[in-house]
Amino acid sequence: MCHPLSDVQATNLQLLYAIRLGMERDLVDTCRRFGLHARQAARLREMSSEALWAAVHAIGNTSLFIPRSDIIALLEAPQVLAGTLAAAHPPTPTPKVHQ
Repeated sequence: MCHPLSDVQATNLQLLYAIRLGMERDLVDTCRRFGLHARQAARLREMSSEALWAAVHAIGNTSLFIPRSDIIALLEAPQVLAGTLAAAHPPTPTPKVHQ
């Protein structure tokens, strides 16, 4: 029985498919752009589409792709500078806020 995917699950699946497609075209560049290590790339490449779907479904509403720590600065930067700023500072996940 097929269950509809949530918005988070659909986003995870779309990005995983996009990464796999990118790896088919240019493995090294795709790994660089998405920050993947060789083992991660190898695992994604060997998984079938059905296996990716099943994994995304099992993971549930947890995002596999978290925003970079400077996302607000990039969104608020002048458009002519945003790409340069993003390239100059490699993405890092947003640190957890401790309460």
